[in-house]
Amino acid sequence: MQAMIEILGGGAPENKLLCGKKINRLRTDHFNSKMNIILVNGEVSMKKAFTMAEVLITLGIIGIVVAMTLPSIISKYQNKVLETSLKKAYSALMQAVVYTETDSISNISGSVAGDRNTEFYSKLWGKYNIVKNFNKDSVYGSTNLYSQLGGVKTYNKKNQADVGCPQLPQLMTNDGMAVGGMYNCYANWIVIDINGPYKKPNILGHDIFYFGVDTNKRQIFPLGVNKVHSYWNFSNQNLYCSKNSTDAKNGYGCTIFALQNRCPDDSAKTYWECLP
Repeated sequence: MQAMIEILGGGAPENKLLCGKKINRLRTDHFNSKMNIILVNGEVSMKKAFTMAEVLITLGIIGIVVAMTLPSIISKYQNKVLETSLKKAYSALMQAVVYTETDSISNISGSVAGDRNTEFYSKLWGKYNIVKNFNKDSVYGSTNLYSQLGGVKTYNKKNQADVGCPQLPQLMTNDGMAVGGMYNCYANWIVIDINGPYKKPNILGHDIFYFGVDTNKRQIFPLGVNKVHSYWNFSNQNLYCSKNSTDAKNGYGCTIFALQNRCPDDSAKTYWECLP
């Protein structure tokens, strides 16, 4: 049988003498302090506390565990934020396309390289609440801005991305997203930075995604599908969306994988689980 007895008062030397001895009666008259003893089968056993060394070792172990797991927790959280932001951005783009009523536009395509002001793009961006135009003072405004902020990396973060044809978004929306589009390299492009240039990571396939414009069907499609875009086709996953690719356009073809939540390099994982 085990019972807890509380002894009030001083007398530490006398208390030590109780250990291992049978007791019938406990009495204390001194001070107003407390100590605990455990009565086991009528014998007294002292209840010991942790030493400082034991406390420090325990805290050290906890610190190591936190240091090992915290980066993974933070990464998962950040990737979840990116996933949610892409869904929101894609939904907004599709709604804007519907309300643009592309069937009523006489010519959906541009004709001059670098043309951002076609009837199609003007009406499309008119469906957004635009708060800033990075290209207001220069056609290279958005390019210069991203460059000042550290540039844009390829999907696997290994190289600076080649964004010469589809370019970078030039318009900032009221919710922090950046959008853009133009006719260039004989094709119509749309680009979305789901959290804007001022927030990292500014990496293709992470927060920057590309779409093509089918001028015949008057539809928008995510790059990465097996579809000829003018004479471009970014469905070669090994080149355009892979952790192993060294191509400067690596990330162009990731949009379809991100929207379908499929990892391009590991079919057992989701897209956001396998981001490099």
